[in-house]
Amino acid sequence: MFIFNYYRYSFRLSEFFTHVKEKWWKVLIFFFIISLVSLFPMNLLIIQQDGWRLDFIEESFITETPDWQLPETCEIKTSKLICQTDMVYTYEHQGITYIINYQETTYDTSLKQVLLLEDKIVYTNGQGEFMTGYNYSGFEDDVSFRSLNLSIGEDRQSMYESFGNQLETSFGNYIIFYTLLVNIGTNIALYALFVLIMSLVIQLFRFGYTSFMTYGQSMKLVVFSMGIPSLISFVVGFLEPSFSPVVFQFGMGIILMIVMLKYGKKTFK
Repeated sequence: MFIFNYYRYSFRLSEFFTHVKEKWWKVLIFFFIISLVSLFPMNLLIIQQDGWRLDFIEESFITETPDWQLPETCEIKTSKLICQTDMVYTYEHQGITYIINYQETTYDTSLKQVLLLEDKIVYTNGQGEFMTGYNYSGFEDDVSFRSLNLSIGEDRQSMYESFGNQLETSFGNYIIFYTLLVNIGTNIALYALFVLIMSLVIQLFRFGYTSFMTYGQSMKLVVFSMGIPSLISFVVGFLEPSFSPVVFQFGMGIILMIVMLKYGKKTFK
């Protein structure tokens, strides 16, 4: 497979210039593959830590414990909201509306709301977007609203903090997916920008030569220089994920410098 061959090419610095005429679609695929290899440790960490925490619910409960009288006919049990009536209960807390036993099938996304339905929780951000947590997946333990009503002092504060944390955790899969998309998209965009900039820098070497690579070919050269750093950053990422992109970009620069200074004069005249 050409991906394996391209990785082999990336270890043969003296032969870099012989591969700058490879097909663009193959080079682009190789670019995305090595970018994902470099980002794998960080993506794994995101999955392990459940993405970026929302914190807006739990933090609001920590800042101020809600003074609610919750419906004692309702409880969260066996991954469901179980209510003995169809009555809808609405509460307000620090700018967010919480609706328990929500009965509608549509959501007003122009309002900041947390909607508790029988088998899912919906958050609308007030800006036209919403996300859904299914089957109360964040609730490892059953939650009795009656117990919350009867609690006082520090116990009440602790129970509401736990309730807020479990509400947020229920959106875990959505948050992980969103965080992965942002992390991958942002870093690949940065890598692509780095390729464009480094290719422009390489073009400065054409002064003094009668023949030289085109700008497009120098971009391919930069992509091949990413092979070794992607593997090094893959290993470093498991030790220190935040340092992995630095190793990746620094390694590319070092390899390009070696290739241009040591082998450039032997290839171009």
